[in-house]
Amino acid sequence: MSTNLASMTVKVTAVVALMALSNVSFAAKRISCKSFDNQAQAQSHYDARQRGWKSLDRDKDGEPCECLVGGSKAGKSICTRWRKKNNK
Repeated sequence: MSTNLASMTVKVTAVVALMALSNVSFAAKRISCKSFDNQAQAQSHYDARQRGWKSLDRDKDGEPCECLVGGSKAGKSICTRWRKKNNK
C-alpha cells in the first residue's frame, strides 16, 4: 500500500508542477510596440531576439516599431492613427 501512496504522491506533484508552469506562460504579458518608449528600445529587444521579437516588425524590413519616436516613419501620416490609439 505504501508503494501506491508514493506513486500517487509523485503523480500529484507532477500535475501541480505542470499547472504552475502553464500559469506562468499564460500570465506573461504580450510584447508589442506600445511596450516600449522609443524605437531604439524596441530595436534592442528585436536584435536580442527576446520573447515576442518577431511581432514587432510587421513589414519584415528589420526595423521594428517604426512609428515610435526615433523610427523612420515616426513623423509620417501613416503613424498618426497608431500614435493616437496608443498614446505615443
